[in-house]
Amino acid sequence: METKNKTWFGSHSHTGIVIGVAAILAIIYINVLPDEKLFPSILTGLIVSHALIFLITVFGGWMLLPEKTLKKFRKQTAPESFDFGWSSKWNKGFGVASFIVVLLAFYSYFSLAGNPALQIILFTFLLLLAVNLFLGNIIARDSNSTTNIILPYVGLYKAGKNNVIDVGCGAGRTTISLSKTSSDINIVAFDRFDANYIDDGGKTLLRRNLDLAGISSRVKIEQGDITSMPFAENTFDAAVSSYMFDHLGENKLPGLKEMWRLLKPGGRFLLIIVVRGYASFALANILSLAFATRSDWKKLFRAGGFDLVDEGTINFGAYFLIEKPLK
Repeated sequence: METKNKTWFGSHSHTGIVIGVAAILAIIYINVLPDEKLFPSILTGLIVSHALIFLITVFGGWMLLPEKTLKKFRKQTAPESFDFGWSSKWNKGFGVASFIVVLLAFYSYFSLAGNPALQIILFTFLLLLAVNLFLGNIIARDSNSTTNIILPYVGLYKAGKNNVIDVGCGAGRTTISLSKTSSDINIVAFDRFDANYIDDGGKTLLRRNLDLAGISSRVKIEQGDITSMPFAENTFDAAVSSYMFDHLGENKLPGLKEMWRLLKPGGRFLLIIVVRGYASFALANILSLAFATRSDWKKLFRAGGFDLVDEGTINFGAYFLIEKPLK
């Protein structure tokens, strides 16, 4: 990140100078002129405002840095531990943002003392936003916990379990959980493997995790697009997809129709997705209104030729078990 003549950090060094000088002057005024209120207040305001600007700038720079760059500075995962490639921005970003917004809330409260109405409105808004971000942090971190139940207890194998596909497998978290449901299923781990923040799009991590789980011999890795998959009709007895279909946008229905083509009659498809609700609001605030509702998904299932067998909630997400009819 270069400016014309200086580095980015050098061009913002005045922030540290202002904070330091203002702090020294504030201490002097408080000790030498204890009855003087105006200047220490102004200097304190300079300290706090520049500190906030510095925090926001650092946070913004952290969010803009590529995840591959950030990984170089992080502690490496232990060789015997699974690594599912989760972004540090997802794990920690909500919490850091919540802390900064709390500071902004109190700064606005004291700086707007002369305008009580605006003071209360802005303070309340920022505090509610901070709570929203804090809840998002809980959900984000909880979703990454390897101790959570990944798959709900549903009757997935009505048509058999010789061939099962994990669609959008990523680094293999769901694939590994799927392997634990039965010792004699053959699994296809399918993904585009195009995540730009993980080496090899996640395929290297997937192979590593499968080896650690001792299931490499039971899993075949395939790469491609969900809307045009390289398999014949009626190939799979069952399918699973965890937190992928809700990212398909306009391709949700084409993706469902492709899954219908690949499943055998009676084959079932378990989807775990984010739907519009309090959990998605905590993660995306008003942007969560762009998420499909449960009713929207049920309409898509019918349009894709599926029957709904079961539904519920798991790890702040929704799950649906749908079936390709026998006829």
